[in-house]
Amino acid sequence: MLAASDAIVLKHFHRAQIHHKADGSEVTVADRGAERVLRRHLAQHFPQDAVLGEEYGGTLTRSGRCWLMDPIDGTASYVLGLPHFGTLLSLIEDGEPVFGAIHLPALRETTYAANGHGCWLSRPSKKPTRVSVAPATALARAQVGLTSFKASDLARKRGPWRLSRLPAQIDRLRPIGDCVQYAVVCRGLLDAAIDPLMHPWDIGALVPCVREAGGSVSDLAGHTTHLIERSSFVAASTETLRRAIVNQVKPRAQSKKRQ
Repeated sequence: MLAASDAIVLKHFHRAQIHHKADGSEVTVADRGAERVLRRHLAQHFPQDAVLGEEYGGTLTRSGRCWLMDPIDGTASYVLGLPHFGTLLSLIEDGEPVFGAIHLPALRETTYAANGHGCWLSRPSKKPTRVSVAPATALARAQVGLTSFKASDLARKRGPWRLSRLPAQIDRLRPIGDCVQYAVVCRGLLDAAIDPLMHPWDIGALVPCVREAGGSVSDLAGHTTHLIERSSFVAASTETLRRAIVNQVKPRAQSKKRQ
């Protein structure tokens, strides 16, 4: 399934024509073509399952099985010819993510996990290896990934999250971006990663991967349940580090509340 999607994504890599959706976000023929391939495969093999994708919508079901997909997460990198983009695929059962894959076509690697089975890294011609998050570290020594300033106090249209506070509190801010930063968290090369604006298809694959790698996840308000229905996301190597990040970026009125 992912091989068929890759064929479309990589065919247009370096030469994709950009279009803009109603919300201003970028989209290409590769985004749409890859999602159609993924949907056809799921319809053939799992015809009773619901599907929700970034490009063609669907229904997020809270009971039964539902597949979430983002054919190109990181379209901004993709259209610049940079390899830091991925395909996200996840399975939700009764509203909770049970399987997730962070597939990076240009880098030829996949980080994937199923609940209770660990998190794994797969590369061509190599046996999959189990991966885990970095050892515990304090906020002041943490390296944290960040995708964008959307929905934050640094955005042109100011949002609730106080991202401006974070750089002074950590060791280094790494603007890696999109799903790539979470794959890096899962293998212990980055201590944490945050996204101030997310959708269900962005979140579904990340939850089982980070948790099965031994990490902790929530939204930026600190909620750890119903994550695919949240609109922000943070992953960290430990719960303590995640809570510390949440306390830094929460709106001031919420920062003193218990998480």
